[in-house]
Amino acid sequence: MNLQGREKAALVLSGLVALVAMWQADETISALKYWWNVKHASATDFVVPDWVTSYTWISALFAPLWLALIIATVFFIRRWPTALFVVLGAYLLVAPVSCAYAPSLDAQSGGFLGLEELPFADAERAADSGQLERLDQLISRRGESVGEFPTSFEALKSAVGDTAFKRSPYGQAGKQLSFDLRFVLNQGSPYSTNPERPGVVYYAVNPSGSQFVLTISGLNAPISNHASMMRAGSFVGGKQPWGGLLATEGTLHQR
Repeated sequence: MNLQGREKAALVLSGLVALVAMWQADETISALKYWWNVKHASATDFVVPDWVTSYTWISALFAPLWLALIIATVFFIRRWPTALFVVLGAYLLVAPVSCAYAPSLDAQSGGFLGLEELPFADAERAADSGQLERLDQLISRRGESVGEFPTSFEALKSAVGDTAFKRSPYGQAGKQLSFDLRFVLNQGSPYSTNPERPGVVYYAVNPSGSQFVLTISGLNAPISNHASMMRAGSFVGGKQPWGGLLATEGTLHQR
């Protein structure tokens, strides 16, 4: 086949796109693997049934989309060489910029011209963050009204009510789990442990009731057979005040 200059250029660009797509095919494979594992979880596995987000879809469809573009290039190179050249060229210019800002659970995971690791804990983290914020508001309101944060489990339950036990994003053996609450008396510092299950909020308060921190257990994944402390995200890491834990805090400046 005798190709013109624009047609040859489009084919060269399609080859570069093919390399990028192959490099990022692991995103699609990961998404399929997580979907399969969640759908076929054992009775002892903890799962996040609604773990897929819009960015997860973008990550998973990254390679198939551009592979489809390469196929279109081969079939329509004679008819629309200029249009294909412009589309492929624009992609190779935009991709590195967009990927540099892509969220990831591992700050070192970015690949050449590719998206970061599949953000498989974003939905879980959003649900857990919302629960911490709701409890934080109720506890802070109680502290402002009486001059101290709850310093006993009974006072804590009175402050937060049924909000502490709302439905969580987690499930096990086909049943949805509720959030739970634990009371920890320390110096008002973040509490971390080896949790028995995900969705447990730990309220750590100092004896004077002037400072508290909320942390929460999770999976940091769509499926796991054991729980861990929920992480705030990759880009905070050790710079985050609580060592990367997902947490909120409240402080009363007592005289």
